[in-house]
Amino acid sequence: MFTISNKELENNDRHGDFILCDRCGERHIIEYGDEILPDGKRVKFKLLSFYKCGNKQFLAGINGKRV
Repeated sequence: MFTISNKELENNDRHGDFILCDRCGERHIIEYGDEILPDGKRVKFKLLSFYKCGNKQFLAGINGKRV
């Protein structure tokens, strides 16, 4: 389980488009999920961001802030 308070998150820096992976040492692209609007249109939903390393996904940020 992972927990982070709003105050901790507020003090964190914003993340960019890439993250330096602490597992493999390479840069990975920050990705976002999609929100499906009532009309069926998909738009990027930036509440949660993640990156992929190998065949696994890892949390990168919440609302644009690093975790």
